[in-house]
Amino acid sequence: MNKVFRLLFIAIVIFSIYHLIRDLLTNFGIHNYIVDFAHRSHLWCGKFYPWVCYWITVPPEIFTLVASLIVLKQNKVGVLGVLVLIQVPLWLLLVLLP
Repeated sequence: MNKVFRLLFIAIVIFSIYHLIRDLLTNFGIHNYIVDFAHRSHLWCGKFYPWVCYWITVPPEIFTLVASLIVLKQNKVGVLGVLVLIQVPLWLLLVLLP
């Protein structure tokens, strides 16, 4: 794996850890500046049970974190790396949803 991919996956791991911790703290009702930074409710959440909105991002975050760590340990991108890299533009798209 070249240096650019390695740095990209390290950044993804750091962001995934932060995002998972932030979502878990938010789900358990703990709020502070670090947790509430760049966090907003989406309009589509009102159409589902509250637990769906709270927990819908946790499984993909865990997958992204574990898969990125595996990619870094194996030192090759492979299928897991491609799945993680495909998620990045999808997450950006979902952030832009109202």
